[in-house]
Amino acid sequence: MVHRIENRASGRAQTRRAVIVGAGACGLAFTADRWASRAFAQGTRPLTYALSTYPPNLRPFDFSGAASQVVKALMHRGLLIFGADGKIHPEVAESWELSDPKTYVFKLRENAFFHNGEPVTAEDVKFSLDQIVSPGSTAFFKQDFQIVEKVEATSAKIVTITLKQPTASFAPMLANGCSSIISAKAAIANPNRPVGCGPFILQNSENGVSISLKANKTFYKAGLPRSDAVRFVVYADDSLRVSALEAGDVDIIEYVPWQSMKSLANNPNMSMQSALAAYMYIVFNASAGPFKDARVRRAVALGIRRDDIVKAAFLGYGEPLDGLPISPDSPFYDKASAHLWRYDPDRARSLLKEASASNIPVTLLSTATYGMHKDTAEVIQQNLAEIGMQVELNLPEWGVRVALGNQGKYQFAINGGGGLFGDPDELTPFVGSGSPSYQRSLGMEGKGIDDLLAKARHEIDEVKRRADYADLSRLCAEEVPICTLNYRTQAFALRNNVKDFQSLPGFLMIFSGSALDTAYLA
Repeated sequence: MVHRIENRASGRAQTRRAVIVGAGACGLAFTADRWASRAFAQGTRPLTYALSTYPPNLRPFDFSGAASQVVKALMHRGLLIFGADGKIHPEVAESWELSDPKTYVFKLRENAFFHNGEPVTAEDVKFSLDQIVSPGSTAFFKQDFQIVEKVEATSAKIVTITLKQPTASFAPMLANGCSSIISAKAAIANPNRPVGCGPFILQNSENGVSISLKANKTFYKAGLPRSDAVRFVVYADDSLRVSALEAGDVDIIEYVPWQSMKSLANNPNMSMQSALAAYMYIVFNASAGPFKDARVRRAVALGIRRDDIVKAAFLGYGEPLDGLPISPDSPFYDKASAHLWRYDPDRARSLLKEASASNIPVTLLSTATYGMHKDTAEVIQQNLAEIGMQVELNLPEWGVRVALGNQGKYQFAINGGGGLFGDPDELTPFVGSGSPSYQRSLGMEGKGIDDLLAKARHEIDEVKRRADYADLSRLCAEEVPICTLNYRTQAFALRNNVKDFQSLPGFLMIFSGSALDTAYLA
């Protein structure tokens, strides 16, 4: 029997045989000597990338914002990876197969080595996945990977992962950058210094200012990385980031400010890669205070003019979003429940009155680091004043904002998010419950949402699964685990001397750091 491996990122299915043959045809099992003969042909000046903020941390299993992911994608790699085509490809694994609906078998690359020179083994994979679900773990997929029944090192280079139930989104989760493989030996010796096997090695860093990486000369992909070094420099100010690019001080910038998109797109010395790649939303502290009442959360969702946010914070580069962020291109998109919170200020005022919450003072957590977050917060402050909510803004720098969210020290907060692996199960970390995280609301346990998420995750029949997500949308309309605001256009801008950098498509754009292994300066 040939089992089908569903590629949710591209909406296509591949046979198990095709995956194995395709992986073998990639020709990636080259020796280090062959790689070394090509690796440094592009010169020695570092490829310089302007970060929008200094990463709050570089813990391989955590998600602490796009800036962190860009850096970590070069230091760490997992069994699978998303390519520039949006599809899942073998990475540390040279091939993989689904031997039955619950059992995944991965064959590791013979030439995969960690930065400390140790070979990547099946025991390292088992150790890494065990760390994600260990007590006290802050891993992004800690809850999701509870579905794993066991991880077995079948041999030095064969890993077998058995799930408790069939889970369509498991392979895409492994392709996400938060499922990296680290050296067990190094982690046991020093838990605070994880060692990965990515194309670049951490060389030095200046807290709040810059991070420098050097090429990993034993990287397992022939001819990669194509740059000797990558230097990340922080330009938190949008205008300074653009000026640095125009002056040639940096080669690539992330988070192109919307006010600069037109001018950079028309600059003959630049190119821009953009996509409707992420969305803005609100999370609530539903464990205490006014937002414990679903009527108050619903009043917020109904009281916001989303067009105002698109115009004011994104200069028209975006689209309003008042339902769950399931793409219209997805087979799980439900048109009937696509608009959960259409603007209705009268109904919002009525809900506040029912909840005895009219004219209540509340504090909205956002950040001054990103103009889009600050501007979005200011629009919401104005909109909610019109329905009878007195909103005070708290605008710390990004690292503090993340920490406050992870500690549950807020009433409601602005956040940005995006697709994680191209399957609606990626909603789970955002609308489900779990340990405190800045990415989701606090105190949503027992609302029935977790049950529907779990049911849909393990449903194999696609028709039934679509019905599950339609039911989820209707429940979310009432409980408001998050309040979506708008999709936003996101872009990288790069000077013309940067070659062979291709950002990932759509929502996967925030993981485009992995594509820097092919980029170089001409």
